[in-house]
Amino acid sequence: MEAHLEGMLDTAVLAGEILLKNGAETYRVEETMIHIAKACGAVNVESFVIPTGVFLTVTDAAGRSATTMRRVRNRTINLDRVAKINALSRRLAERRITCRDAALALKRIARERTGFSLGPSMIASGLVGGSTAILQNGGVYEMLAAFAAAALVRYIAHVVSRLHGVQVTYEFLGGMTAALSGVLFYKLWPFLGRDAVIIGGIMPLVPGMAITNAIRDVMAGDLLSGISRGMEAALTAGAVAMGVVLVLATHTW
Repeated sequence: MEAHLEGMLDTAVLAGEILLKNGAETYRVEETMIHIAKACGAVNVESFVIPTGVFLTVTDAAGRSATTMRRVRNRTINLDRVAKINALSRRLAERRITCRDAALALKRIARERTGFSLGPSMIASGLVGGSTAILQNGGVYEMLAAFAAAALVRYIAHVVSRLHGVQVTYEFLGGMTAALSGVLFYKLWPFLGRDAVIIGGIMPLVPGMAITNAIRDVMAGDLLSGISRGMEAALTAGAVAMGVVLVLATHTW
């Protein structure tokens, strides 16, 4: 395989890998790989994406073809990276940068630190939980209690992920933590709305992006990816629900 063919293949598949790891839709990953490969000189491109991997075949002007795949095991939500890849793809398609420069930029994006530190993440989760408590007709006290519950849930997720636990583990523990927080606050201050606190506490765990992408993939005809993402969202929701139900069904104090 010539270096140029290998280069365009590696550049395009790296972009697809980064997009898939950071929550991009299936169609976006496939189209971005196609645009990048063609901008780098490919004559024909075939891409196929599932939630756990990307597959790409490129053919150059001389008729030589090459195929590669990348296994994606860990996925998160980082729309900043998705936006950066989209902007880079457009610049490359418009010939404002070279394929070599694009490859270097992709490697820099891939090395960037993912997400935020624990403190800001806990504050953001708390704000989501507190806002949700207000939507559940909660008052100031429910908002503050939900803020604390959601922040604690985010801390539990951080600890479990650092211990290399599987995602469903911290989702289950997060549901338990939110329920325990709601029960505890209710026992200490009976005037609080327990349900509003619990609902606010579990909001950071709700798989909203996974559900949205699943529906989008099914509507676009990417049935395999859509069903896979839908099952993943259902598993997340089930784990959170089991954690909450276990606490509410067993606490007697």
